[in-house]
Amino acid sequence: MKQDSPNNESVESRLDLLNKLIPFLLAIVPFLYLVTLARGLVFGDPTEFTFVANILGIAHPPGYPVITLLGKLFQSLIPFGDIPWRMHLLSAVAASIAVFSVYGIIVTIGASIWNPNRQLSIIIRLSAVFAALTVATAANFWQHAIHANPHIITAAFLSANIFFLTRWWSGQRLEEPDGRSRSMRWLYVFSFSAGVGLTHHPLTVFTFPAYAIFILLVRPSIWREWRTWLKMLAFAILGLGAWLYFPIRSPMEPAFGPNNMNTLDGFLNHVLARGIRESIPFFGLTDQFDRGLVFWTLLRLQYSLTTIFLAFLGLVWLILDPGKKKRTAAKPQRFSGPTLRPLGVMFVLAFLLNYLFVINLRQQDIMAYLLGVFLLLGLFAGFGLLAIMDLLKSRSLIELRVVAPLFTVLFLLGPVLQVIRNAPYISLSQYNAAETYRDAVFSWFEGQNDGAVLLNDWEHMTPLWYTQFVEDRWPDPAEVTPRLVSTDRPWLESVYDYLPGGPVYLSGYKPEIAAAGFRLRPRGPFYQVVEPGEASLPPELTKIAPFTYVDIEVLAFQLPESEIVPGDIVPLTLAMRAPEGSSDFYTPVIYLGDGDEQVELEFTTDSHLVTPSWQPGEVIVERFDFALPPKFQSGVIPITLALRNLSSDGETGPRFSMGDLKVSTRDQPIDVGNLLANFRYRVGLSSADARVGLGNSRSAPWVEPLRVSAGETIHLTFEWKSLAQAEESYTIFVHLIDLSNRPLVALDYTPLGGSTPTYLWIPKWLPGQRLLDPYQLQIPADLPPGEYLIEVGIYEMTSGRRLHISDPKGNLIGDRYILGPVIVEE
Repeated sequence: MKQDSPNNESVESRLDLLNKLIPFLLAIVPFLYLVTLARGLVFGDPTEFTFVANILGIAHPPGYPVITLLGKLFQSLIPFGDIPWRMHLLSAVAASIAVFSVYGIIVTIGASIWNPNRQLSIIIRLSAVFAALTVATAANFWQHAIHANPHIITAAFLSANIFFLTRWWSGQRLEEPDGRSRSMRWLYVFSFSAGVGLTHHPLTVFTFPAYAIFILLVRPSIWREWRTWLKMLAFAILGLGAWLYFPIRSPMEPAFGPNNMNTLDGFLNHVLARGIRESIPFFGLTDQFDRGLVFWTLLRLQYSLTTIFLAFLGLVWLILDPGKKKRTAAKPQRFSGPTLRPLGVMFVLAFLLNYLFVINLRQQDIMAYLLGVFLLLGLFAGFGLLAIMDLLKSRSLIELRVVAPLFTVLFLLGPVLQVIRNAPYISLSQYNAAETYRDAVFSWFEGQNDGAVLLNDWEHMTPLWYTQFVEDRWPDPAEVTPRLVSTDRPWLESVYDYLPGGPVYLSGYKPEIAAAGFRLRPRGPFYQVVEPGEASLPPELTKIAPFTYVDIEVLAFQLPESEIVPGDIVPLTLAMRAPEGSSDFYTPVIYLGDGDEQVELEFTTDSHLVTPSWQPGEVIVERFDFALPPKFQSGVIPITLALRNLSSDGETGPRFSMGDLKVSTRDQPIDVGNLLANFRYRVGLSSADARVGLGNSRSAPWVEPLRVSAGETIHLTFEWKSLAQAEESYTIFVHLIDLSNRPLVALDYTPLGGSTPTYLWIPKWLPGQRLLDPYQLQIPADLPPGEYLIEVGIYEMTSGRRLHISDPKGNLIGDRYILGPVIVEE
């Protein structure tokens, strides 16, 4: 008998070792998540899920019993780490399960269609690792894997369900002599998982038709197998048992959540989220091109063009299954029924059903709902690699030495590139905004004993609820009582209710309160509501001898004493008054630096109480925040103040020195080159295009007017560039204005048609990302002919304050960008 040479045995041994070690590459995934995982409280829903799980309450609709029960398990059994960290860890585990399922799906399919030798087995596993790491390191998936949220668990259910069905499919093709299959247990596991997933989130139901059609295609006779259906139904009902948490727990009067879910109406109202269905309209057929552009933009934020091409190739390969005849001819005795095509049908339907529903939601953030769609595309990319391997195998070229360079390039263009892009910005390990706010509520009011009321929106209330329910701490009512502002008791109504009883503070600037005539004074991290005419001076400000310019006096100011990083927001508070009142409009002007490098920051009157509205003698306290231009490097920068009279051709008065700003070096410089407009060094406008019909188009800034008829629609597409992580959720405004600056048509949206906020609980836009943002500006049918302008700008969603625009030298030049003129013809 011929013996293998020692060299051959050594090679085979190394291949065996490599084959065993490849799956351990997936350990990168939980490592990345653990390193970047949030450690403390996160504003909004993540903290709600944390304390709801801790006290076994009931979260907002649809209730989320799965994350509540699993969260309680994690918080109780994990013996280390703070409670919020343990809750965030649940998301990391769920994301890892989703990624491992992607790996398992591809390995199962590869092993099922081929008789893999050592080299082919290594290639299959490398393809699976590529897809798994591609999904795991995509920006959207990674962001949701590192803080407590239910949507990453929804993606895990999708991935796991497909894995279970794939294992069942694989076993169905390897029948026992009696015609039965040992793989039916996977079908029952799937049924249980599908039932549990439905109790977790209704979004899982949109993939059910794809599952059902797949099962029928793989096993057409199953509809007659009533015992099988009964077993599947039993396991599904067992999974639905998670819903029992609601009628059992609700009548126990949980500290948080409804107490009527032991009634059918109360149960259905909550799990079906009936109260918010009317606020979720769908886009129409005419919007589908724009919605497709939005999806393409979001997809490009996740994957490279190479990965997207592989995804398309993989899906085509599954549907066409070009190697079916060869594989069936090679081992016909082992195969029964169809091969890859049912998988292709299931994946196409799963993708389309989820895409069409999610992309047409007008939600505050559809990125969370797109997790499953992006996961499927990453999985398809792994199929694309299998498709290439199938082609190479048919030509006897499938050897490690042949495909190794290909895998190297694809890994570099896929997960490695994604890690390089995302890792510097995506981490939440240093995130502390929610805990900083919570601590400020306790410390800032300490010792004042004014019996103040602090009005909070949902986001700012959640860390306080956590402290109440989990840590059993609550502010002393003699100092401050936090209150939630909701649709039942809105901001203005709450102010009227509480202001007669003592001081009222707000968690942030609320324009509707200022519009009602109240003064909003910045006080620490809060705003105090005061009546018009208030003449006191906040004690925390730096008082100065009155700095006077004609009608206006500056009495005090406040600047940060800590070091500022270029590009960061500098909070500047000024206390001013008009002793005799003033009919002129004044605005502060800030000068940074000196000499040729000096930067001038002239503030607009947006969201500030204009000087003619000041009552004689009252002290007006306002915030004039600005972003420190990136041109300033580490060191000390002198800062001076002047006042400009806008009513007398912008005449500027004498300057007053406010001291120096301490500046330290920024780790990641902000690039503001090649922009049409730079909005507070947070968002840049790279380009803006307008078209009417097919041949009538302009690119901003245009001089020759865009001609349009009344009733027609101008299609606008903006390209935004994220310059730095946002501290707020921004709203884009697009206005058609007349030559007197009066807005005639107004579009105000969260970016990308409401799909992609710059900030939601955490910073969402990552520096360097580019986003295409389409709008449809319809010209009113009754608009008189004439010349108009299109302007675009950005404002903070909650405060309504516009982001100022800086020129290349850092000077402020306004708060809107004019695209160009429009002529409305008769």
